[in-house]
Amino acid sequence: MKINRPNRKTIMQFMMVIIAILAIRMWQQQDLAYGNVPSFYSNTLTGETLSSHPPANEPMLIHFWATWCKICYIENDNIQTIGNNYKTLNIAMQSGSDEEIIEFAIANDIKLDNIINDNSGTLSKMFGVVGTPTSFIINPEGLIQFSEVGYTTRAGLWLRLWWSGL
Repeated sequence: MKINRPNRKTIMQFMMVIIAILAIRMWQQQDLAYGNVPSFYSNTLTGETLSSHPPANEPMLIHFWATWCKICYIENDNIQTIGNNYKTLNIAMQSGSDEEIIEFAIANDIKLDNIINDNSGTLSKMFGVVGTPTSFIINPEGLIQFSEVGYTTRAGLWLRLWWSGL
């Protein structure tokens, strides 16, 4: 049985697609915060005060999303599952009043105890977020270890959090 090897043109086209994807990712992430996590304390929709600092010896996820974002809606189950095992801050951007976000969260089985309404855009500016969804993995020392714009799989989040906790 003869196996056809890809020709030079096919390899070059494949490489151009990879380069284009990497360039788009670099452009999407160019303004995102890096290094030390921006420090803040904010109240959740349930009134609890949360901090951007990770718990001792554990990584955490800071996730920016919006009620109108279709990709965020698809990604929601991943974020909720991760939140069962890791500290997670869900920051709703440009999503209306607290009451509107609460209504959306209840309708979509999203836990309310870790949602922060960033209606003013202050937190998104601190992190350099301009698009949703955007996720930051914070290592136990308070450094941003990974950032991602766009959909992220559950396995991808688990692996990044696991790696950050080493």
